[in-house]
Parts: sequence; structure tokens; C-alpha cells
Amino acid sequence: MKCPRGAGDPRRLPLGTTGTSEGREEKQIGDAIMPSRFERNEYLDALAAEHRSWLSPFDAQYLRYFERLLHADYESAMTEAGIRRLLQSHNVSVEPNEDLTGSRRQPDFLCSHLQHSFCVEVTCISIDKAVKETRLPYPTEKGGRNYRSLNDGFWTACRRKASQCGRLVHPALVAIGTFHTDASILCLEKPHVAMLLTGETKMTCNIDIRKGEFVGDPYETTEFRSAAFLRRDESESAGFARNSVSGLLVCGLGIAPPRVLGVLHPNPARRFDPAILPGIEFGEVEIDRALGELRVSWPTPAVS
Repeated sequence: MKCPRGAGDPRRLPLGTTGTSEGREEKQIGDAIMPSRFERNEYLDALAAEHRSWLSPFDAQYLRYFERLLHADYESAMTEAGIRRLLQSHNVSVEPNEDLTGSRRQPDFLCSHLQHSFCVEVTCISIDKAVKETRLPYPTEKGGRNYRSLNDGFWTACRRKASQCGRLVHPALVAIGTFHTDASILCLEKPHVAMLLTGETKMTCNIDIRKGEFVGDPYETTEFRSAAFLRRDESESAGFARNSVSGLLVCGLGIAPPRVLGVLHPNPARRFDPAILPGIEFGEVEIDRALGELRVSWPTPAVS
């Protein structure tokens, strides 16, 4: 399927080269959060203490769940705390939402803002996994290098969490966080994140086989690899997938302030209104079946 590039829609960067971050507003959090291994330090201890304080007014079982996760998977626990802090920084009221009996899998948070409610399920892409998928080192090293996007990891996280977002009353966002520093910057650029909506794109040319010549201009196409919400249907066109997930939040927690972008499902079971979070940009995909095209846009939501 074709993926034409519109004005202001640079999306073709499946493989890139790292460069200097000089001039960026984001700053690496540095040694306070970037030891040779992801382990406890002053910054993370403060985040954990803040999360415990946030949990204290609620049922004590929620704090026990958090302490258990801290012991079993420290990086995932810190991702949960970091995304809770990120949501609150966007004026969202956040409450724990896990099932207190442990018998059902539910999203981690129940959120409300502007008289709207939505659920957020948190998942972590570990630093080790980010290194393997992107080829980016951790900690950061000087110099340029080839790297890949983190979209396969985002896609896998969305697929695994789709069932957990089913049968809900409210829209559900899956928030995927990583503390990998370079991935928090490079892999959350719009060209990469937009391909969660279309799938990984490639350049295609038509060829006159009689003359052995190119015909017309090259164009982008997709086979929906790593598309969060689309897949090829029986008619070889774009079909919908994982309708229980209203959208994704991809969160780079390895820089300050965290970088976050959203992508919305084009045909969800429960639609999420991006105006609820006006401080976060959400990408959308339009399917033009008549022309066989996908078009990505990043509209600025009106505050409701």
C-alpha cells in the first residue's frame, strides 16, 4: 500500500545514523540515572519514594504490588513510576487500577482529565532489549553509528497488552517506556513513530520491463511490518488489528524532560480524544481505499 509523504510529514527513516544532540532542548539525565547498569541511585530512589507516597492514600495492597515489582523487575517498576509522574505532569488525575484480588489482569492506572476518564497500561522496554533492537550503546558513547528504530519492540508490547485492554468501559492507552538514553531521543523522532501507524516503509519504483527503465517517480509503500493497528486483510488492503487499544504513548524516560509521542488507533473499540492531553502530540493515519494510500498527520488538538 502506498504511503505518500505530505507536507511536514518526514517519515522515511527505517535506518539512520546517530548524530550530536547539541542544541537539543532535551538533556541526558547523566550519571544520576545512567550508571553502567540500571540500578538504584539517588534519582531513582527519589522517584520510588514519590511513587510510594502517591500510593499511600489507596488500598495497602497497591503498595505491596509495587514493592513486589521493585524486587522482581526494578526497571519495570521504575517505568511504572516514571509514567505515572509523566501523566501527572500533564494535569491528569491518576489512580491505581490493578485488580486487588490478583484474579484479573487490568490496566495499571485509571486516569481522568477534563471530565474524561481513560485507562493506561504501562509496559517497559528494558535497556538491554533496546540495545539489542536499536544497536545503540548504553551508556551513551561518542561518535556516529548506524541504528535501527525501536518499533519492533513497541509493536510487540502493543500486541501483548491488547487482551488486557479488552472489555473496558473507558478508552485504553498502552504506555511504553524505556530508560535507554539515546533511544529516548532518536527512536522517538516523528519519522520513526509515524511508522507505527503505517508499518515500516520502503522506497518503490515502477519499471518498464521491456525497456529496463524506471517509470515515474519513486514512492513509499508498506507491507505493515511493525504497524501497531493495521495488518494486511484478505483483499490485500489495510485491515484493522488490536481494536481494544485506543492508542499508544511511547515514552523516552532516559532524558529530562521525558520525550513522549502518541499514536491513535484509526478504528478503536473505544476512541480516545487527544484533546484530553493537549500537551502531547498524537499521530493519526487516514486510509484512502480508493487510492490505496495511507496518510499520516499530527494535528494539534483543540482543548475540549
